Amino acid sequence: MADKLLKLLLLLLLVNSCFSATFASGTDTAAVAKKFKKPKVARDSTIVSFFYNDFEKIGQLNTHAYDTAIAGFQNYDALYKKDRFSENLGNIGSIYQNLVPYPFVKASGWDFGIHTFDAYMFLNDSVRYFKIFKTFTEVSYFQGAKKENTFRAIFSRNLYKSLNLGFDFRVYNAPGAYLRQRTNGINFVLTLQYFTKDKRYGFISNFVFNRLRNQENGGIAYDSVFENNVEKNRQTIGINLQSAQNRMKETGFYTKHYFNLSKHARDEKDTAFLKDRHVDLGRLTYAFYFNRQVQNYMDAYPDTGFYKNIYFNTYDTRDSITIDRIVNELTWSNPTFRKDRKLRVLQLEAGIKQQYIHLSYKQDSASYQHKYFIQYIPKAALYFQPFSSLLLEAHGDYVLGDYNGGDFSLRVNLSTILGKLNKNAGTIMLTGIYAYQQPGWYYNHFLGNNFKWDTTFNKQGLISAGFDYKFKFLNAGINFNRITNYVYLDSTAHPQQFRNEFGYLYAYFNTDVDLWRFKIRTKLAYQTVQGTTVLRLPAFMGSLAVFYTQPLFKGAALLQPGLNFYYNTLYYADGYMPALRSYYIQDNKQTGNYLFMDVFINIKIQRARFFVAYTNFGTMFEGHTYWAAPHYPGQDAAFKFGISWRFHD
Repeated sequence: MADKLLKLLLLLLLVNSCFSATFASGTDTAAVAKKFKKPKVARDSTIVSFFYNDFEKIGQLNTHAYDTAIAGFQNYDALYKKDRFSENLGNIGSIYQNLVPYPFVKASGWDFGIHTFDAYMFLNDSVRYFKIFKTFTEVSYFQGAKKENTFRAIFSRNLYKSLNLGFDFRVYNAPGAYLRQRTNGINFVLTLQYFTKDKRYGFISNFVFNRLRNQENGGIAYDSVFENNVEKNRQTIGINLQSAQNRMKETGFYTKHYFNLSKHARDEKDTAFLKDRHVDLGRLTYAFYFNRQVQNYMDAYPDTGFYKNIYFNTYDTRDSITIDRIVNELTWSNPTFRKDRKLRVLQLEAGIKQQYIHLSYKQDSASYQHKYFIQYIPKAALYFQPFSSLLLEAHGDYVLGDYNGGDFSLRVNLSTILGKLNKNAGTIMLTGIYAYQQPGWYYNHFLGNNFKWDTTFNKQGLISAGFDYKFKFLNAGINFNRITNYVYLDSTAHPQQFRNEFGYLYAYFNTDVDLWRFKIRTKLAYQTVQGTTVLRLPAFMGSLAVFYTQPLFKGAALLQPGLNFYYNTLYYADGYMPALRSYYIQDNKQTGNYLFMDVFINIKIQRARFFVAYTNFGTMFEGHTYWAAPHYPGQDAAFKFGISWRFHD
């Protein structure tokens, strides 16, 4: 199926390029330009920006520049885009968990509780809607070790005025160095957007498809074989599971509409309207969302001793979980920007979300369990900005309905600029969070061939205070958290609740320094847990990138060689349980205290970007202790390369 989709997309891109080239060659642009009496202001038609589904918050599109820089281009793995502060199974696309749990709170409302594969999916909140002047296409290909490859195609085209159609397609396949380590994923999102000329009405829509297929080997059978490098051919090293695999399939549809109840000025030149005093009745927004997610765990030989319990079937495990979700959301707000294009001192927002959830467990064709949930979540927010350098934000919600009724969360941010907008000493933000939420459904109720439980846990509580400072190349901060009734998976991979409270401190220090043509990027994190051992985290994590940028051919090309480093301290990392797609605490093996080192060369020639990298070259002198997770070795030293090409026609 992946090959068919890939061929279809390549054909569409080829047809589009041919059509655009034919149209361009057959049009006398000079003759068309003569029809206009006033010359238009020159602008770069190749500029590409995008926005997310919170586009209506401030009354105008909150756009972000599309990244076309070569710095960091070699970090094509979704887990490494931001930083490397995560635990995984040693292969791209494998199930992972973040090593920085802050801020602990989840989205309000019913939640299943497993998010260990989200980074390798297109999620509704992360779907990008592009704003372009010309048709935009980007095609990328990345090649790693052991026949690992990733292909991605992004496309956006204005069909008619502000009616835009786009898609984002990604497929990856990574066999891995060890037996039964293959990961395979297909992600596709189709987007549609439209805004009227006066921006009084607009809508966005998307269709999302995600399919992940991960083989599960349960880790290697003997750690010493890897640590002593006894078998250089990783395919000969014994593993714990011979036929297990996890599959996840998700489809979803989302649409969001807004309508301004009062007419607004089209632009600052609309003086007749701006002089007239009208009452602004605000904006109505309606969103609809449907999503179906199916999680499957299969094992043709479950009775091998890896699992302590087999509850239903000793000769074939086929656990299946299906989650259907329907969400309706209605919101009123008075957007930040008034009709005179000045910031509103006080912006208000109020709304209600209604969601319906159908959950079903399945072991075989005749064994089903169904659960149904209906919830209503009223919410409110305010933004108070008495002057341009000070902003107070407050967000709150409360859950009414099944299972986690009574959940609430409140978040307050106060930010101020130290000085004037164009001349200051940076920005300070103070953050406070108070939340009281039921753990995900998965921690209370689960049904599978190897695990099953029905528990009743108290709501988890969180009180958090944070300080953040940003100034030019520096971003630093600290967060203090008090957590009560924390829920986790114990050493038997069963859920438990720590009834007492404990403290968690998280501090970070990030820099992005330019020294002539050299750039130094650092991300440092320190964290400590006080009062319990049920949350295990490395005390220190740090990543460092050092690279040099050399313009070539009068700036037509860029050459960028550099080094990447990553390190975290020794700690008892969580173990991984394939049948649960989750991590659990363990006391047998420590990981960390290994310096990962990569060397790379990035090249940019006009609209094309290339990279060549040699990753984890420290294996030559550091030894074999680079564990990704207990019993799951990290990737060996390997050459990788990639290319990305943009088109604007």
